[in-house]
Amino acid sequence: MLCHPMYPQGESPSTSIQLDFGDGIKITYSNLSRTDDGIKHIYRMTGIYRVIATAENSLGSDSSTLFLHITSPVDRVYLSAPIVAIREKATNLTAVVWPSHTRTLTFFWWFENSSEPIITLDGSISHMFLREGKNRVTVQVASGSTVLEDSKVITVKEFFRSLLLSFSPALDEHNPDIPEWREDISRVVRRALSQISGVPENQLMVSLYPGLPTTAELFILPDEQMSSEHKKRSEDALDT
Repeated sequence: MLCHPMYPQGESPSTSIQLDFGDGIKITYSNLSRTDDGIKHIYRMTGIYRVIATAENSLGSDSSTLFLHITSPVDRVYLSAPIVAIREKATNLTAVVWPSHTRTLTFFWWFENSSEPIITLDGSISHMFLREGKNRVTVQVASGSTVLEDSKVITVKEFFRSLLLSFSPALDEHNPDIPEWREDISRVVRRALSQISGVPENQLMVSLYPGLPTTAELFILPDEQMSSEHKKRSEDALDT
């Protein structure tokens, strides 16, 4: 919530001034010689606003325009990204910020060991990972002099299998719908599924999705031997 003072110059009691603040509010002022502190307006949302002042009296009229860049500190940023991705296939990433902003943020995306970031004005980006293994992605969000960041590690494979999971409605009563809770439940579910199925934990990954009802996706990763055989079959197919 920000306000911007505007100090009119050269006004007289016979001059009326209409101000269009660019957020849907227009106000006409008369006898501005009485406004010793200038004109103030409160913007409820961040953004870029075009403010138009039009002065009119018996001698004619004139107008002036300025653009206001209304910002607000970023309290928190969360990088929404899949925990598993396929090599050389586009992966969508999203940076969620609180409070919500419109057109006032700059995003810096760091991939793997890159020496320079990719810079966007949008909180979403698509990226293609070129190597298997664990790849760290970091997003930095800049608003004015404030910079916050979040990171995620994405496991990249040639292929994998996945299954959607659903839970008893009783779990929804204890779901606070925050990332930390989803990560804790993911670890519990992965451990339980490993014990039941006999599949090693390092080949299982579980991702709980935001919102209700509580749902999750189970990712089954190939072991190293299976991955090597899959790669060899793909290369043989290309040779033929």
